[in-house]
Amino acid sequence: MERKNGRKHGEVFTQLNEVKYVPSNNLKKIKILEPASGQGAFAIEIIKRLFQSSRNYDFDFIKAINENVRFVELDSSSCENLENNILETIESLGFKSNKVEKNIFSNTDFLFKDFDFKFDCIVGNPPYIRHEIIDTKLKSEYKKVFSTFKFRADLYVLFYEKSLKLLSPNGLLSFICSNRWLFNQYGRPLRKMIAEDYHISKIVNIEKANVFDEEVIAYPCITTIINSKGKLTEYYESQEKIIDINSLRFDSITSPKNESWQNLFLDYNINHSSLIGIIEQGFEIGIGVATGTDKVYLKKESELNGIERNRVIPIIKSNCLKGETINWDNSYVINPFIDGELCDLSKYPNLESYFESKKEILLKRHIAKKTPKFWYKTIDKIKPDLQKRYKLLLPDLSGCKFLFIDEGKFYPHHNIYYITHTDLNKLKILACILMSDFIKNQLSQIGIRMNGGLPRFQTQTLKKLRIPQLTEFNNSDRKKLIESYEKRNLENINKVINKYCTQHRIKVMADIVINPKTVNKKKVAV
Repeated sequence: MERKNGRKHGEVFTQLNEVKYVPSNNLKKIKILEPASGQGAFAIEIIKRLFQSSRNYDFDFIKAINENVRFVELDSSSCENLENNILETIESLGFKSNKVEKNIFSNTDFLFKDFDFKFDCIVGNPPYIRHEIIDTKLKSEYKKVFSTFKFRADLYVLFYEKSLKLLSPNGLLSFICSNRWLFNQYGRPLRKMIAEDYHISKIVNIEKANVFDEEVIAYPCITTIINSKGKLTEYYESQEKIIDINSLRFDSITSPKNESWQNLFLDYNINHSSLIGIIEQGFEIGIGVATGTDKVYLKKESELNGIERNRVIPIIKSNCLKGETINWDNSYVINPFIDGELCDLSKYPNLESYFESKKEILLKRHIAKKTPKFWYKTIDKIKPDLQKRYKLLLPDLSGCKFLFIDEGKFYPHHNIYYITHTDLNKLKILACILMSDFIKNQLSQIGIRMNGGLPRFQTQTLKKLRIPQLTEFNNSDRKKLIESYEKRNLENINKVINKYCTQHRIKVMADIVINPKTVNKKKVAV
């Protein structure tokens, strides 16, 4: 299987210091594993440190290698190069390489390999292989073995689970890989496992740093985990491209106790009593319609060609939500449903004629192959009542400065998330909250950020957001927010939200409260 981390088999250093594998320590009996060794750049450093330790503490260097060091690499060519590089390093240190036992190298799939002992140190750069690239048969096998292989998890998540289970008591693991599992849905089982059974002792979140041999989009993050319990996690984050890994200053934060790790990334308590979820305040969250073939189902007014008017609905797409107004492009979605069931095409001759002309295209879709009888259905059911509801529209990946409310004119496309409520003014207040710097920062810290730092509106993230309680705004501030929404006044929006955060002692953001109680993180120099 080809590793997808920027090159075919990229090797990346993480800090062996994190797992205390340093020559100043007696490494004679320290068992160490690198589960995806590549061609040996990291492994060579392990050998060199072990040699230096053997000189410091006068123990048998070769015996320590044979008894305690293990390297695993799936790719045969890389594994051969790994072995050659390690043996050459050993000979350069003055030892005969033929004394090194072959079993320190394993050319196999680490995820299915058994070991004779547990490890005190596990280090490396797990392969970044996306879920959709993993072989279907392997997926079935992984699901039988790994409890974290859920929600379309990428392969590196399984490397964490396997490696954690191989740690000896008080053993240390330090990986450098994508930071996605810290925030998203598929990382939830792994976060829960670590919080309940281990201790996440350190996170170095450097997603823009160029730590790889080539420039790649990998969102790198170094995590150090101990097979014991602990109370504090040291956290560092930087958006800089160049990082001096040896001179970082960490925030010391209470370690997570469950799968919710948001407090690691924020400088206030996200579980503060004056912050509450969106759904808990009576709103509903959804995502627009996915048709499966937009070129068939989405048409401009001039392209409808007589299709019955009650079979089409105005649709809004993310590219219509730019600037300060909604700029609808006269697109419609063709609706094959009535009351949740597919309509009888014989009652709509123009629609029937149109679908028949596109039948060959529609039959190629997965959903049509799955249910050939309903070959003209869209992936998602279209519910006309949604068009008539007030909707706060949240385009994914648009970077919109302003958020828009549709007052019942359009149906949202699948690249738009939406929030509904029967009270238009409450939606306007919610729009202001979501446009505020306070929530933008929260969104960027607990949600998925694309390259360039652009946060994404996604259902899973919207459900994790904790926002001010609408009922705790006084009448004056509610009116200010509604007016600020209508006038697109971001400055006034931030003033009201900052005032709320300060008054409720969430975070000092305005000079209006005398001696407010704040939650500060303790700075720890490393």
